[in-house]
Amino acid sequence: MDAAGTSLLSGIFALISMRMLMPFAVKMRLVDRPNQRKLHKGAVPLVGGLSAFAGVCLGWLLGMPLSTGYVIFLICASLLVLLGAMDDARDLPAKFRLAAQVVLGAALVYGSGDSLESFGNLFGLGVIELGVLGPLVSIAAVIGATNAFNMIDGIDGLAGSLSLTALLSLALLFASAPGHDAGLALAMGLSCALMPYLMANLRIPPFKRRIFMGDAGSMFIGFAIVWLMIQGAPLEGAAFRPVTALWIIAIPLIDMVAIMFRRARKGQSVMRPDREHLHHIFMRSGFSDRETLVLITFVAMLFAGFGLLGEFLQIPEWVMFAAFAVLFVLYDYALSRVWRLLALFRRKNAGKTHLAR
Repeated sequence: MDAAGTSLLSGIFALISMRMLMPFAVKMRLVDRPNQRKLHKGAVPLVGGLSAFAGVCLGWLLGMPLSTGYVIFLICASLLVLLGAMDDARDLPAKFRLAAQVVLGAALVYGSGDSLESFGNLFGLGVIELGVLGPLVSIAAVIGATNAFNMIDGIDGLAGSLSLTALLSLALLFASAPGHDAGLALAMGLSCALMPYLMANLRIPPFKRRIFMGDAGSMFIGFAIVWLMIQGAPLEGAAFRPVTALWIIAIPLIDMVAIMFRRARKGQSVMRPDREHLHHIFMRSGFSDRETLVLITFVAMLFAGFGLLGEFLQIPEWVMFAAFAVLFVLYDYALSRVWRLLALFRRKNAGKTHLAR
């Protein structure tokens, strides 16, 4: 079966799985309740990620051949989703989750035999080949992407929309390169599997009851996206250059790294949860959650589009990397002065309100 057929099956199975899981969410303790960091109303089922994972697995098993690398991926992803579901139900310690991610990342990389081989020509001095460090760098990338998408899951639709942006960008790159049918099928299948969740999360008709992705889903999405990036960027037969991957996941990646730097500078644990992410800043500036979703998704699409443009036009890698580095520095600078920016924004808004009266 081709990528289109596999994607359709994945979407159908995800919808069926979501409908089947929702009645059992409370019994399985897979519900999200409001607290000091979570301001939604009532207990919301955490089955969006589980349904997307079930849809991808069933669609893949029925529609695609089982190569060794993808079998290893599905096994590791299954264990990661189980870990995420346990975290959703029991709130596992952060150190335990991180240790489990390291083990699963190592199992994926060494079990499949696939890893990043180079960083590309990031500085204009030649290709930076990783050699024996390739598997270790790949494990770090798996852990980073897994947590980046987990951390960005803070308002309705955000994790799903950013995931779709990354997955559809990867699908376009795979479709443009020969020999990447499996990567195209997985990217498209996961995109379709996310659609029922995203519609329910945003309560788009006919869906009336809201659901959340949960840690099981957000970690799985990051895990799958970085696996696709590893598959697409070998030295021979690459679908894209490594620097392009940075732009495709720019928002989750930059937000995670900048937040960790800020926490480290304050002497806090880098895994400590807070309300200082990009979406929190937008909402404290007076934007609604839906306006925040649209703005951040639009910016993510611009960044991904810039990455795709650089890939298709073959803009030198060092130029693309320098632009990304400047973007990160500017974001980190703004984040470190966020309270001043918020105060300025609020003063301007107050002044406009006063004049209007």
